[in-house]
Amino acid sequence: MKKLLKLSSLIIIISLYQSCKSVDLRTAALKSNSIINAEQKGKTLLNQARTAMGYDKLSKTKVYEVSAKFDWNRAWLLMPMNAFPGNNGKKLQLRMATNSFDGQVEYLEGRKENTIQGVQSWHGYKKKSNSNLIKQHNHNRYIWGLATYHYLLEAPIHLPDAEIIRYAGTKEIDEILYETVYVTWGSVEPNEKFDRFLVYINPKTKFIDLLEVTINDFFIKMPKGLQHATARYERKETSIGTYMPSTIKIQLKGPKKPESKVYSIALENYQFDSFNKELLYPIDNLKFYGFSKPTEQ
Repeated sequence: MKKLLKLSSLIIIISLYQSCKSVDLRTAALKSNSIINAEQKGKTLLNQARTAMGYDKLSKTKVYEVSAKFDWNRAWLLMPMNAFPGNNGKKLQLRMATNSFDGQVEYLEGRKENTIQGVQSWHGYKKKSNSNLIKQHNHNRYIWGLATYHYLLEAPIHLPDAEIIRYAGTKEIDEILYETVYVTWGSVEPNEKFDRFLVYINPKTKFIDLLEVTINDFFIKMPKGLQHATARYERKETSIGTYMPSTIKIQLKGPKKPESKVYSIALENYQFDSFNKELLYPIDNLKFYGFSKPTEQ
């Protein structure tokens, strides 16, 4: 079995390294500029989604936390892609400061039990849950992982405020004709500085069911073929009326069949304003960036 997994991983790696072209998430209709009022229609759809899912309520909270469990496709565990090593099948607790990139993950089981990894103002730190001793570090994997999962949870708040928003037409996935919206920064065309998103909005519920993304700033250098993924969402209503993700399934490149995945995250027991926000800011004298990045990032 191990030999088979290693062989399949090698095949995946070879095929992905052969893909060297930048990913362009723009639809044919968007590239041809044939969509009338694309910007306004895109913004309207994103704002409708934010309201329909109750993310206006989440934006009013200060902090929130949720239990998470990762389930990896075993072949992918052989590749250095895991931002939270030791997380497979183990219970974690995510704690986030709303409308920011600041947060932490605590390992509740396994060889790293009681270990907390955090990010504050783009500075990484490590501590034990029963200790006040903080060890600062610049481990990009944890900083990247916390910021990325934070964004995946909160994306409906922030997508309507992006610099570039364009309605991109409809796409049929799982027999649903989704409305799609293209979101990016810097330039409409692909660029090496900013990520790009194709948002899939369910026409009946107005929920964001899928988020196709490019990943320019992965924590290790990766081929273009690995800089393109899809997040599939399942959502449940929470105590504040926000439909938060109950499952996020990560698929390689564009949307695949529902059962296909690199890994999935099961999320349960959301709690809002359940702890003091200062818990997420243990390092003194750091500039507060909130939902922004230092100019050198």
